[in-house]
Amino acid sequence: MNNPNIPPIKKEVVVEASQMTAFKVFTEKMDLWWPPTHHIGNTPVTETVLEPNVNGHWYTLHEDGTRCNVGHVLEWDPYALIVLAWQINGDYKYDPNLITEVEVRFIPEGSKTTKVKFEHKNLGRMGGSKAIESMDYGWGLILQLYKAHIESQIPINS
Repeated sequence: MNNPNIPPIKKEVVVEASQMTAFKVFTEKMDLWWPPTHHIGNTPVTETVLEPNVNGHWYTLHEDGTRCNVGHVLEWDPYALIVLAWQINGDYKYDPNLITEVEVRFIPEGSKTTKVKFEHKNLGRMGGSKAIESMDYGWGLILQLYKAHIESQIPINS
């Protein structure tokens, strides 16, 4: 089911970190800030992987040895932009034929401050408005955890 009338989820946070650090923590350190309860596996997550290139895979590894695909990288522009294919449907199952886009822009506002603009697009492709409502809350929570983590850490090569 495709409903083009469902608006994208948009979020924005300002983090006390350089653009490079903000990008690296988002792309290389998901294990440290992504909530462990937010996954589609049957057992707890042991690792989250985002391969750093266009067409790179995005997946989680689990205690039972399984791998759960989340999507893949559509655009990779360090340290300004990442666009990810989110391939989780409204039933929270991986669907290789589904692509909604998670676009994250990292906009420097100074040497140690970065605006992070988040947009999850094409949600009407997922089906199920209840899932989308919970995703709006979920993405807000996830970005606040990201912000809290990045601001509590010593910057990486900033």
